[in-house]
Amino acid sequence: MAPRIIVVGEAPAEHLHYYQGYNTITQNTAGDILFDCQAGKAHVFTSLEYDVDFLANESRTYGDLQYVGTLNL
Repeated sequence: MAPRIIVVGEAPAEHLHYYQGYNTITQNTAGDILFDCQAGKAHVFTSLEYDVDFLANESRTYGDLQYVGTLNL
């Protein structure tokens, strides 16, 4: 397996594994996470402001959610 993004679930930090060396989104910090999947890409939105450097910026919107970036497949 070669995941492009790993979502780390919501739990106390001492119970989580943060998968060093992988691109991760942590639900503790991001809140609710939505993947808007389209042909060849997935736009990522969260309920809380969240910043990553591994997604492309395509300046998308989705209701009141915060745009994080786009994973091009």
